[in-house]
Amino acid sequence: MLTDKSTIEAIKKSRRQITILFSDIEHSTRHWERRGDIDARMILDRHNRLLFPIIRKFRGKIVKTLGDAIMASFTKPENALRAGIAIQQRLAEERDRDKYFSLRTRIGIHTGKGIIEYDDIFGDVVNVAAKVESSAEASQILITQATVARIKADQFQLQDSSELKLTGKRKVIPLYICDWEQHNNLISGIKADSIMPLLKSQKLELLSYVAMTLFALFFMYQYYLRYLLADSGLSFSWFQETTLVPSDYPVILILQTLTLVGFSFYLLRIDFISRTMLKILSGSFGAGLAVLLFASINLYVDMPFKKRWHEPVYESNHFFVEVLVDKVQLNEKPDKKSVVINILPRGEIFVYQDSKVTNGLRWDQVKIGKNSSAWIPKKIPPAFGVAEEQLTITRKFSFRYYDLYGTIIGILAFIWGYMSFRIRPS
Repeated sequence: MLTDKSTIEAIKKSRRQITILFSDIEHSTRHWERRGDIDARMILDRHNRLLFPIIRKFRGKIVKTLGDAIMASFTKPENALRAGIAIQQRLAEERDRDKYFSLRTRIGIHTGKGIIEYDDIFGDVVNVAAKVESSAEASQILITQATVARIKADQFQLQDSSELKLTGKRKVIPLYICDWEQHNNLISGIKADSIMPLLKSQKLELLSYVAMTLFALFFMYQYYLRYLLADSGLSFSWFQETTLVPSDYPVILILQTLTLVGFSFYLLRIDFISRTMLKILSGSFGAGLAVLLFASINLYVDMPFKKRWHEPVYESNHFFVEVLVDKVQLNEKPDKKSVVINILPRGEIFVYQDSKVTNGLRWDQVKIGKNSSAWIPKKIPPAFGVAEEQLTITRKFSFRYYDLYGTIIGILAFIWGYMSFRIRPS
């Protein structure tokens, strides 16, 4: 537990100079009253999609949205002012283009020391910037002397304005108006984005979507794709430390785990996400859930049309040897005393090549490389006090009618999840 002194030291270390930009829609209450909740909400979404890419373009970070207000932070004050100019230019362009779009914003910019935490900023710099913004008029950019002192003022059209007297402060704060209409165009090439704000609860929801999708993909790989890859002569054996064993199964688990961890870190770092990505994740979640439910029903429910249900649509060209238990030896020769190449996990598969019986024990020869092979014992024979144990099973892979129906259901579920996704305001 942190002591008071260590807490103070930690806060001191987190203080850095930062420029805060506040943007707020003028007369927003009137918009909501005149247009109604749904139309006004869609207008606000359009407003955000216009402004967010501008803030990102000028290396700003969107700290938070407060209703129809935006708080953004910038390391360089010049970038904050350029973002403010570009915002007003974009909104003016949109008003000229669409007579039904009438939004105007006030913008306030201030530079100072702030306590910078991971997803928020605290301190006097925030309070002053908010007060400056509230003092601005519609379609106006107000900046403080503290910001002007840290930029090349001759690059911008600045005019002296009134002074701001804040409650609790002894000194007034000189303000400047930026004449953004006289500035050169800054919005060329900046396109409206399709992004949405994310709450922590929504991030957890998205993480569950990805986890379900990866689980479903692993299920599809485990029961279908790896057989098709092996049947066509492809594998991920090149990815492993030893290329002697085509052990795709652990590699896929590692890749999927790394993907889930990577996406978790990605969610921690972002505050907004593309709507297209949300639709894809929603569709993938629906497809994964549908496939797993269908597979469970098929496994535990005895269908009345079982014979037709299990007829193969496709059958592999090769036989496969599948390991049924953990810690099965893969030997160089069909002999227990020969060199052990590897200890195999349950679920591993190999392309079958030949069989041989040695000392009453059957061995299956399997392919482990382009021009190499090894031997796996078929079973452990019974002995005194030890029951016979089946180690492997040899069979062809069949893609049956119920597999086909499950695939079709998964595709339809993805389309439904993608198309039915709707905005859920945060």
